Amino acid sequence: MAHDSAAKAYVLNLGEALHYELAPAGVDVIVLLPGSVDTPIIDALGLRGAALPIRPQPAEAAVRETVTAFLKHRPLHIPGRLMRIMTRLTPRSLSVRMNGRMLGQAARNLAQRQAAAPG
Repeated sequence: MAHDSAAKAYVLNLGEALHYELAPAGVDVIVLLPGSVDTPIIDALGLRGAALPIRPQPAEAAVRETVTAFLKHRPLHIPGRLMRIMTRLTPRSLSVRMNGRMLGQAARNLAQRQAAAPG
């Protein structure tokens, strides 16, 4: 889980840098941070959407928001107004701990599923 988070941090930094580096050539780049979007990964990790700190937003709404942000030439978009507010207001140290607990639970869920699987 930590490796996945690190890879996402790399993509975020790369995407934002490319946004500004390629702008003079007329190329737009946007990074989508889908922290609370209702996708199959929530179920795959054994998490319950209703139990998450912020209720997941439908994927279709996240896509609409992201396209709008892209058309406004923004380098980054976080779907969902509440998620954007919480991202801005939550200190990074607290956000890392919260995500660590959630992803730790997801890792335990996956390990339990693997242990219970036949074969």
